[in-house]
Amino acid sequence: MKNSIKINFLIIAVLFSLNRAHGNVNKKTEKFGGWSITEELFDYIQTHLPQGSTILELGSGWASGQLSKNYTVYSIENNPYWLNRFKTNYIHAPIVNKWYDVEVIRTSLPDNYDLILVDGPLGRIGREGFIENISLFNTQNKLIIVDDVDRKAEYKLLMDLAQHLNRNTEIYSGGGKQFGVLLPN
Repeated sequence: MKNSIKINFLIIAVLFSLNRAHGNVNKKTEKFGGWSITEELFDYIQTHLPQGSTILELGSGWASGQLSKNYTVYSIENNPYWLNRFKTNYIHAPIVNKWYDVEVIRTSLPDNYDLILVDGPLGRIGREGFIENISLFNTQNKLIIVDDVDRKAEYKLLMDLAQHLNRNTEIYSGGGKQFGVLLPN
């Protein structure tokens, strides 16, 4: 009896670990805020980007599905758990050298997009690869949003992008988080 309890506990622990490794942790992933963009960021996009426009997002999740109801969404994603979960165009780019696989991005980006949403990869991996590989992206006259600028690394990324692209920024708060906007020239 004791051995079967230990085995059942071990099975549950392994299944929980597998779910966690694939991003399926809890309901935090199925609502605005938490690991997702805030409702305030979602509303900002709805207000400033006409329906039917195209969004290129770095990092996908539950909000990708919400955005895809009104926009064409291309999602650069490294985590297989989030691939093909919603009605978006997924670009599976595993992490290589501390950022998305640059060759996958180079060959898979859409020709046209209206907004770039930087919300990945995960903060512990780092998002600075975006500015290091900025030449891959068409940033001219594009609205660029960096999520989680309440964190030091994302705030630095926003400021570095503003300087590199010679753009003004705006920072918005809501839902316990902040996002930064790089305004088109």
